[in-house]
Amino acid sequence: MNSTKNSWLALIPVGMGLFMVLLDASVLRVALPKITQDFHATMSDVQWISNSYTLTMVSLLVLAGRIGDIVRRDKYFISAMAIFTISSFLCAQAWNVPSLIVFRALQAVGGAMLSSNVLAIITELFPPGQRGTAMGLNSVMTASSFTLGPIIGGWLTTNLSWHWVFYLNVPVGIISILLASTLLPPLEPKEKVPIDVSGAIMLGIFLALVTLGITNGRVWGWWSRKTIACFLVSIPYIVAFIERELSVDYPILDLSLFRVKNFSVSILAISILFFGLSASLFVLPYFLQGIKMLTAEESGYWMVSIPLLNTIFAPLAGRLSDKINPKYLMCLGPLFFALSLHYLTNVSIDVTYWTFFIELIPMGIGMGLLMSPSYNVIMNSVPREKVGMANGTVRSINTLSQAMGVAVGGVLIANRMDELTGLGSFLPDPGTMNLLKIMAKNNPLPFISLVNGFVDSMHYVFSLVVWLPILSSLIIFLFID
Repeated sequence: MNSTKNSWLALIPVGMGLFMVLLDASVLRVALPKITQDFHATMSDVQWISNSYTLTMVSLLVLAGRIGDIVRRDKYFISAMAIFTISSFLCAQAWNVPSLIVFRALQAVGGAMLSSNVLAIITELFPPGQRGTAMGLNSVMTASSFTLGPIIGGWLTTNLSWHWVFYLNVPVGIISILLASTLLPPLEPKEKVPIDVSGAIMLGIFLALVTLGITNGRVWGWWSRKTIACFLVSIPYIVAFIERELSVDYPILDLSLFRVKNFSVSILAISILFFGLSASLFVLPYFLQGIKMLTAEESGYWMVSIPLLNTIFAPLAGRLSDKINPKYLMCLGPLFFALSLHYLTNVSIDVTYWTFFIELIPMGIGMGLLMSPSYNVIMNSVPREKVGMANGTVRSINTLSQAMGVAVGGVLIANRMDELTGLGSFLPDPGTMNLLKIMAKNNPLPFISLVNGFVDSMHYVFSLVVWLPILSSLIIFLFID
């Protein structure tokens, strides 16, 4: 597409689709208690409603990205939107837990196809030197979905029903498909080669097992047989995968990409940051909804400064990354993250909305300064015929980093809570906190102990992870060209 104006118009359906997929995960978390109640679901059922989506998504991202390099990417995007839209409708129509689990897995197929090709589509629509601003779209959608999910999910679940969490995707998906059919130009395949099915299966099993072990480790116990088995059984698959990819003519993941310094270093730096961010932000909903007793919808409003500032700075940083060396913006971004985490190490129970809003502002700025330049560097550093492969790899690694961050954050705060209170590895959910507050009229000590112990534990987690953004910034400064 020669016209820049037409390229921007083409990004409208792409942005809608990306936002819909990213929003889905955070929206569902709010609806899960109501789904549990309606289906009389067990804790295991709830885990698998989430796990079916996460495991399917992670195991397919690299394969989905690679397929995008081999087929017409515009038709591939439309197909992904169709699968995601139809499966969303089916999720809303689910009649029991097993049907919802199956439909969520189908939804993840469309989500993997879509999210593993967004950066690749941007790379094809815009030439080098014009991609940075467009890359800001990805950062804006990521940050916005994180905070808007609880707000939208809370409103829909409270005022309509949990079914509307999925019904919402249907009109958005249909509009996105119609716009994509009209606005997306023909994006012809860059390579017409066979798909390494065996390699895809090996990598998919490895990623699924590792993700399962990470996400369920806190529930099963980190030293339980099931958790250890997930990690041990995954090892032969990754070894076999690496051996195959080094010898096969058309690999599903070209390992030589990791020899490209800007590609591998950028992924490493972003992964460290996402790990630290997930480990710390994991605890904020418990603080806002458990300790401060806000609703999920209200807690979303309390964190709205992150997407708000990111929306301002991501396009600006993206545009600047086309004009100056992106490494300087990438170095600066994590330092803003560290500043927010430093503020949060002293956050009090009585913190006001506007104080909390201001303390999260550097995080929104940091996300804007880091993400769009980083994606610009990553996609500019790989051959054009492998941008889908690179896109899928980035998304897969980032998803694993976030899952690991949540798991480690949970372990850190739970262990610290047990040390300080002796009440076990307890996290303050709103229902239990409300009950304890009522009981505190007769004996306030358990309630006070739990609140103070959690806040001290939260400060402890923030004080540990504050160094990870600084490490990320240092890696970028030393190793990015």
